[in-house]
Amino acid sequence: MAYPAQVSPASTSAPTEELHSYLRSLISSLQEELKDNLLAVYLFGSAGYGAYEPGTSDVDVYAILHEPAPDYQHLSRIISHASIPCPARKLEFVLFTKANAAKQTTRPAFEMNFNTGKGMDDYVNLNYETESRFWFVVDIAMGREMGRPLLGPPPSALFAAPRLDCLLDCLIESLAWHRQNGPVTYDGILNACRALRYAKTTTWGSKKEGGSWVLDHYNRPEIVMLAIDSRKSKVDLPQSSASDFLNLVEKDIEQCRKTDHE
Repeated sequence: MAYPAQVSPASTSAPTEELHSYLRSLISSLQEELKDNLLAVYLFGSAGYGAYEPGTSDVDVYAILHEPAPDYQHLSRIISHASIPCPARKLEFVLFTKANAAKQTTRPAFEMNFNTGKGMDDYVNLNYETESRFWFVVDIAMGREMGRPLLGPPPSALFAAPRLDCLLDCLIESLAWHRQNGPVTYDGILNACRALRYAKTTTWGSKKEGGSWVLDHYNRPEIVMLAIDSRKSKVDLPQSSASDFLNLVEKDIEQCRKTDHE
């Protein structure tokens, strides 16, 4: 069964024609290079979930091939910012084969992880074992439920669902990453809010929605209010308060993890 490309403002919730045009060009370049080997392309992240903010958000695109491609370095050059200028902060592009996307695993085996954008060096990694797994486990879990197909069937038709215990472990690993790669910014705090909301309710949403949920259910922590404001103001967060909040979130997710095992 053939699935046509579905890049349109209605299907992507893209708030700008600039982003809409970029996605159209990206898919066209992928189709021209990969031809019938290209099975599906998905818009994940804020742009796919209706929470894209120009100047703040990345564009997260996951794609699936029928079989491995012969030259991923060449492919990265074709879709780099130098070839197709990305209007967002950066493009995060992750490529899987159909077989690996369908595996329920604790470490998703991508073919290529590629980041590109204005003012940054292109990043290409072809070895999934050298990357922190939580990025991809969480992206896939969210994308299966909220991602938008730009080409191909719904993402849940091709990506296997991560196990809940693995997913909760990865949410905790994401907290550790933000601690170790500080200072903790609004992104780390709101990522923690989204993780906590999911652990408590199994409901995904944007980071900002996660922040709003925590404000409603955790007596309005000041650090969360500061993080929401900091998305626009870019003001540094008090690191002691940020660390305390990440510790609280980790403790509560750990408790959810234990409950899941009982």
